[in-house]
Amino acid sequence: MNRDPDPVETPAGGDASHKPLLTWGMLLFTFVVTGLYLSRPLYDPDFYWHLKTGQWIWQNTSLPLLDPFGVPPLAEPSPRTAFILTSYWLDQLILYAFYSLAGMPGIIMFRWMVAGLSLLICCAWTNVRNAAVTAVIAIGTILLLEFYFIERPQFVSFVCFGALLVILFRFLEARAGGSVWSTMAPLTLVMILWANMHGGFLIGQAVLIYCVIAEGIKFFHSSLAPLSARNYRILLISSGAALLASCINPNAGNLFGYLPTIFDSDNYANKNILEEMPLLHYFAETRDYTIFIYIASIVLTAGSLLVSKQRKNITWVGILAGTAFMGSQHMRLMPFFLVSAMIFMTRYFEKEHAAIKGRVILVTMLAVTTLYCVGDEIPRIFEVTKSGWVPGSHYPVQAADFIAGENIRGNIYTTMDWGGYMVWRAGAETRIFHDSRLLNIQRAWEYNNSRVIALNQRPYWKGLMNVYNIQAVVLPIYEANGTPTR
Repeated sequence: MNRDPDPVETPAGGDASHKPLLTWGMLLFTFVVTGLYLSRPLYDPDFYWHLKTGQWIWQNTSLPLLDPFGVPPLAEPSPRTAFILTSYWLDQLILYAFYSLAGMPGIIMFRWMVAGLSLLICCAWTNVRNAAVTAVIAIGTILLLEFYFIERPQFVSFVCFGALLVILFRFLEARAGGSVWSTMAPLTLVMILWANMHGGFLIGQAVLIYCVIAEGIKFFHSSLAPLSARNYRILLISSGAALLASCINPNAGNLFGYLPTIFDSDNYANKNILEEMPLLHYFAETRDYTIFIYIASIVLTAGSLLVSKQRKNITWVGILAGTAFMGSQHMRLMPFFLVSAMIFMTRYFEKEHAAIKGRVILVTMLAVTTLYCVGDEIPRIFEVTKSGWVPGSHYPVQAADFIAGENIRGNIYTTMDWGGYMVWRAGAETRIFHDSRLLNIQRAWEYNNSRVIALNQRPYWKGLMNVYNIQAVVLPIYEANGTPTR
């Protein structure tokens, strides 16, 4: 990285990384790696209940007010249950539309469509023909896809966040200023779509408010490079309109009641979901060394910011620092930092002189990330040829086929990770005891305390079956030490 306090901006074409062979090699590498992730089976347990909910919404032409798939007694209506049941409705309908079009291959088509949209956002923001820029995109793409599945509404939230930042910073960097409509229209469209696909739009709202405040603070000193008064008015009007547009969703008022639960670290659901844990706590639970690549990405971005011309730009500093803090405290929020870091770092390597050691660090990080993360994706692709897009090694496909073939009805007990899949496969008269939605906290507690049922170590498990009128049990076969066999 360059130690020059004021690096001189050069045309993108003057960068040494523009050598055609290196450029095309990096682009090809990024496409191949992305293709590996887009071609793996449908592992995510949450995807299946999202797909089932989309089907339910389509068939009933309404949003569910109570859990349509759970074993009675159902969770009482609350801001939290209403949020989980209704906040993803648009994305769930889109998923079901793709499924109706082509079955599970249609969901793979959806993956490629979202990936293509992400690429278009990158092309609109930066010069992807710059090899260093493409390397940044490759690292970010691998880290995003390693843990997060495109077929979940959660991933659409990351795409919308990226689009929001690109729209904002293209306006902030332009300085010349266009019309109010040229900024307000795309911001409003992104926020209204985002608000009806995933609850992460709250972070988008926070970014809009922060940008307005940060750009306003810049007026107190000319060294902060404030906008013109006219451009600030455009930002203010456009952000206000986008904020209002984001309130056009089923949870506009409900969110105020749900916010305390979201930030309650002692809430049972938050304490027992790996994604809600801080990075180091997550590592202690999983021993997944990818966490340290995430930490390295924070360090690399911070170092680049310190030597960048943007180090005095409080808008960039606040967004990068804020998303890094959120991501370090909650694994689920780390992708928001990865997206903001990608947008910042691509601009840094495109517009500023990065010294040779900065490029060496970048290439080293790409190599480590690829070797550690991508290697296990190739055998997963081969699994598709054996069991199709729904992996039989992960889900009880044959058991679900048997239940459907024998027309077994009633309540079913299964593992939490299998619950979403069984929700998808369940018939109209079949209900699932528990799944990854965690709608019923009492049910989640009972599940966590009785899941040793297969080892017959809890005398009350029979009572649990009787209380909930369980008619069938679908569980892995366990070894004597309690670990499930494959």
